[in-house]
Amino acid sequence: MPVATPAVTTSPLRSATQLLFRSFPFPTEPGLRVFGNPDRTSPVFVTGNFDHTVRLVSRVLRDYDCYLLVAPTDGVNVWCASAGGHFGVDQVEAAIKLSGIDDLVDHHRLVLPRLTTPGVDPKEVRRRTGWRVVFGPIDIADLPTWLDESFPRLVSDRVTFPLRTRVEMGIGAGLWPAGLLGVPSLLIAGWKAGLAVMALSYVLSVLFAVVYPRLPTKPGLPQAIPLAAITGAIGFGAAAVLGQGLFGLIFWPVVMAGVGALVALDFPSWSPTDVCKQELLCFLYPATLAPPGFLPTVDEPACIAGCDICVKVCPKGALTLNMDSKAFLNDPDGCISCFACVQQCPVDAIS
Repeated sequence: MPVATPAVTTSPLRSATQLLFRSFPFPTEPGLRVFGNPDRTSPVFVTGNFDHTVRLVSRVLRDYDCYLLVAPTDGVNVWCASAGGHFGVDQVEAAIKLSGIDDLVDHHRLVLPRLTTPGVDPKEVRRRTGWRVVFGPIDIADLPTWLDESFPRLVSDRVTFPLRTRVEMGIGAGLWPAGLLGVPSLLIAGWKAGLAVMALSYVLSVLFAVVYPRLPTKPGLPQAIPLAAITGAIGFGAAAVLGQGLFGLIFWPVVMAGVGALVALDFPSWSPTDVCKQELLCFLYPATLAPPGFLPTVDEPACIAGCDICVKVCPKGALTLNMDSKAFLNDPDGCISCFACVQQCPVDAIS
């Protein structure tokens, strides 16, 4: 009989470090976690080996008799790992083999996070391992309700990016403009200027996170250009008021414009509501499954009438069923090019 996994403890220092360096991988040991007193009928959950995610999932699952397979996803969070090719069939297969779960349960059903739908092909998982995939809710906080009311049925869910999460992301996202512009500023203009640029990067990053969903322009360059112009003008004005010389009147507008542009360009890559749509991100990370600007196309003759799997897995609700009960992209602007509908279509009718 497997030994139960010890209670998860979180030190303030560990949490603060992972908050500040959220953009860096924080791997934990892959393999099997056991909660309560599971038997051969107990549910089997799967997640990635991003330490923060494993701790969040473990806090919920500790109230259940179940198993948790931690897949080797390079310490990357579930959404980024799935969209970037780090959480797919290979990783699910590895988790099954690493855990020895085949010997612990009689059923062959895995519960995966909903945000793995862009990267995990259930048909291929079943072909290679014999296990069937079920997708749970997007938010781990909704897992208890789903287990009590809907398990193992797939239900519609929408990805959100609430204020608290945006601020947390803004704190971590500020590292990039702070490092890319703060360090050169320190070398060029001295330590005071360098520290000022770093501090301003963090402040602007968090402020941008707060207002991000309410901006009238689309993420990416449409937001970066005006923000760069505004921050550059503020930099010039501040330098003039403080009586800076020619160097300061050139340095501060250029640096502040760079801070504004970097914050606006980088932040969408942190957003679960926009990440896959960013052409810059797809260029920097070619392992991303969907090509830049991808929009799903439905082969209506091949589509199964009444099948709504693609509608339910779409994290933005961009798909619906038409008058013939076939899948239809009703909201192209809402589509985030995540590839989930392509991966989850049981008859490969979406491309």
